[in-house]
Amino acid sequence: MGGSNLMVEETLKLAYGEDLDLIKDKRIAAVQALSGTGACRLFADFQKRFSPDSHIYIPDPTCSNHHNIWRDANVPQRTFHYYHPDTKGLDFASLMDDVKNAPKGSFFLLHACAHNPTGVDPTEEQRKEMSYQFKVKGHFAFFDMAYQGFASGDPEKDVKSIRIFLEDGHLIGCSQS
Repeated sequence: MGGSNLMVEETLKLAYGEDLDLIKDKRIAAVQALSGTGACRLFADFQKRFSPDSHIYIPDPTCSNHHNIWRDANVPQRTFHYYHPDTKGLDFASLMDDVKNAPKGSFFLLHACAHNPTGVDPTEEQRKEMSYQFKVKGHFAFFDMAYQGFASGDPEKDVKSIRIFLEDGHLIGCSQS
């Protein structure tokens, strides 16, 4: 069962915008899942089934359930740099080095907003640079969006990272809760 059709339609609009051609043309697959963790698990199983030799790159740090989800789906994990404890900010240079050095076509777990557990997010310009490099390398972005509207108080601002990737022509995955 895919859940409530109305719920799925409305959450797609919330995440991707009402005018996205993928929605208008019905070229997007979506299901209602039990929580963000359940949605992440559905994607991990999807990744294992349709790209069985792939890995997932997970930010260091991330919420602990991400490691359990991909482990239980038998998807090998690697980490990428994210947080710099000395500056208490984003370690963007190291993050980008990891993106550039990952094998072509790698899967990356990204937090759409309000990175858990740090609360540190890339700027819009940094997101654009990430999107560009993902395009160059043919990487696949899976966004875990747990706090849309709570990070900044503006649901549109909090979804900007996803919209940047979509505007750049990426196919993405998204867990929304």
